[in-house]
Amino acid sequence: MEMFKDFLLHVSFILFPIFLYHALWLSRTPAHFPKRNKLLITIFASISSALCIMYPVGSILDLQTGLQSIPLVLAILYGGYTAGIVAILFSSIVKFVMYGSFLWVGLIVVPIYFFIPFLFYRKWRQYSKMKKLLYGVLIGLSKGIFIYIGLFVVSLMEYSPAFIMQQKFLELFFSTLYYIFFLVLSIYSIEFVKENAQMRTQLVQSEKLTIVSELAASVAHEVRNPLTVVRGFIQLLFSSDNAKEPSTNKDYKNLVLSELDRAQDIITSYLDIAKQNYYQIESLNLSKLLEECASLMTSYANFKSVTIHQSIEPDLYIQGDETKVKQVMINLIKNAIEAAPDHEGKIELFASKENHKICLYFVDNGVGMTENQMKKLGEPYYTLKNKGTGLGLTVTFSIIENHHGTIRFKSSLQSGTTVTVKFPEDTRRK
Repeated sequence: MEMFKDFLLHVSFILFPIFLYHALWLSRTPAHFPKRNKLLITIFASISSALCIMYPVGSILDLQTGLQSIPLVLAILYGGYTAGIVAILFSSIVKFVMYGSFLWVGLIVVPIYFFIPFLFYRKWRQYSKMKKLLYGVLIGLSKGIFIYIGLFVVSLMEYSPAFIMQQKFLELFFSTLYYIFFLVLSIYSIEFVKENAQMRTQLVQSEKLTIVSELAASVAHEVRNPLTVVRGFIQLLFSSDNAKEPSTNKDYKNLVLSELDRAQDIITSYLDIAKQNYYQIESLNLSKLLEECASLMTSYANFKSVTIHQSIEPDLYIQGDETKVKQVMINLIKNAIEAAPDHEGKIELFASKENHKICLYFVDNGVGMTENQMKKLGEPYYTLKNKGTGLGLTVTFSIIENHHGTIRFKSSLQSGTTVTVKFPEDTRRK
């Protein structure tokens, strides 16, 4: 029971920084889900591990059996290589200062044990919550096995080979169980905190979209019909084929018609937002749909002197509304074309299957965007174009979200932009 109380103290050292990270960073901008802060992750993991080392649970052959390595594992999985290495070095220094020397068992176990989280890091963010929890069990179990092997090797040097088997196996067994339980609890807490932050962000965006949708539904239809009538009469007024008609009249005609068309486009954007609740779900061949959209946009790309390159895997299927998914693709291709330079502009389209997700990549060599600009993408009325409403990406974000997909932007100034869209694979076709 005393050991369990000591473990609970370690748990408080581990869980408190997790919720503090949520309060200081994830809750900072509710309108946008922030990127991970590697510096905060490194600092919190280092301090948490150091506190666990300063208040040890117990030891087996002078090897601490607490939870001090859990923050280090979390730093690797959620912060990356640099965060993990810095946290490991800091905790090693604290351990050396506290106990005066590095232990043989630690030198045998630590490099091997931390190698496993490093292997998982690359794809950790792509895993589902359940898979992360299962991998947490595997990581915890591997620690117990490696410690047992390390202790057995040390016992060969200082004790009889049967010593570790007879005297310390039960203690090591329960220590490993505690470790697995609290590692899984920590991973679950982090995922719970992230999900809540993401849900809050989605709620804020949904509220904005609802306001725009209500405005669209109440105004768009009332405005569109009079505009159609006005456009028709203007065409009649300027339909004369009189050769003596001043050239300025033709200029006025083109100007008026172009502005009316622009007003129609704005109203269409509003109506698209208002119609986001109506979906006809079916099995879609996303490969053919993307190829079709690329063909449709080729003439527009040629007009802008932009070339389109494609690398699309065949037979990529999702469940979705064909019209709306097509709208997403056309919007993103059109944005890429308009972002590309007028000369030597290049668009690359990729489609592939990765971990039961259908992934689409839209890459351009345009001017790129800053971090602040990318954070605002998808907000109603926010646009980087000289002539635009900012509603196209709002509709795009809404359609992707309603298809249980995700959209991500990667960009920097003068380095182009990569847009990644992921949809769940249609597994029923297998």
